[in-house]
Amino acid sequence: MKSSFRMVLILVLTSLFTAACVCMATAEETGTSELQKGELLFIDDFQTTKVSGAWGCARGENQSNYYEDGEYIINVVPIDSWWRVQSGKSFGDCIVEVEATPVSGPDDNVYGVMTGWLNWSNYYMFMISGDGYFKFVKRYEGSWALNDPWTKSDSINLGKATNLIQVKRQGETLSFYANGKKLADYVDGSLPEGNVGIMAGTTACGGGNVTVSFDNFSVWTIKGT
Repeated sequence: MKSSFRMVLILVLTSLFTAACVCMATAEETGTSELQKGELLFIDDFQTTKVSGAWGCARGENQSNYYEDGEYIINVVPIDSWWRVQSGKSFGDCIVEVEATPVSGPDDNVYGVMTGWLNWSNYYMFMISGDGYFKFVKRYEGSWALNDPWTKSDSINLGKATNLIQVKRQGETLSFYANGKKLADYVDGSLPEGNVGIMAGTTACGGGNVTVSFDNFSVWTIKGT
């Protein structure tokens, strides 16, 4: 009886250990985010123009940016064109996030977060698209110092769905997230601090007239720093 009991116990423990290993492997495979927020430094829910710094409002034939129904709207009409808006708030190490929703236009579009903005010759942008791709670019001293190819990710919600876009800056490492899943890292120390903002645009293949709405733009410290 004791021998049988020991055998059953061994089988049970083996099963539990195997299950634990499977769970850990699954968590790693899903790319679970290690992003941890600390103190809230800045938030704009775009309910009013009165407290919103440098976002501003402009309406034109080619590009527009304005407030509407508690959201911030960017519309870009020309093909293969981007429109960027900075908040007037500057940060170093932090987590920047925004909820972004393509409202109209082709799914082959561009929208995302801008960080490290010193002027229109120096900044970073992390962008995603409605057809499920992401890209990171760096503008430095008036030239595109980094312009990586588009990369496919299943973590990006397709079409006119909302995506939570996040950029984490810690030291020289920038980490990029969509809906809580890390997509990539980039190491660079040339723009350690700068304004944060948002962007939207069109592509050469997708066509023109893209509209994207943004909500709950926020900046956080990194927990433990």
